[in-house]
Amino acid sequence: MNQETLSRFVQLFTLNNADATQRVSEQLALVLRDPAAYQEQFAEELAERGIVAALPAQELRDLALIDALLAEELLWESDWKDPASELVYGINETLMQQRRTHWLDEPALARATITGPEALDIVQDLAEPAGLAVVLFTLDSDSYALSVVADAQAGEARQLAQELGFGIKVY
Repeated sequence: MNQETLSRFVQLFTLNNADATQRVSEQLALVLRDPAAYQEQFAEELAERGIVAALPAQELRDLALIDALLAEELLWESDWKDPASELVYGINETLMQQRRTHWLDEPALARATITGPEALDIVQDLAEPAGLAVVLFTLDSDSYALSVVADAQAGEARQLAQELGFGIKVY
């Protein structure tokens, strides 16, 4: 694992928050270097998710990424049944934590109650004019773990995630 690559990837979400970058990078470096040690150190957090048995390395890496960003409020986790308006609210909370200057507009009333994958499409439609790309973190569950990166950095986010072994989908 290349520490510089990891830091570049994390900074796509933490922006200029050096403290958050360090905390997230340290947590992810541990899971990438020694998944068993990560699972032991973060056993309590994993138990809160109902995970008490050892996880495959890929699933543990993805979960560690989600939990690290969630702890910094740089990710919004919602149920797949939540309406588009709730996803927009969550992304705007993330944007506020990232200290970005652009916000997503509320979806039109007819689209605000749409759920499921179509809700993700609505969120991305609202993110594009703000120069943002929605990131969906892979997690084998019935929830969406979402964050945002600058649209111009979407390709870099995909590439770095792949190099590091994290599963993400950038819209």
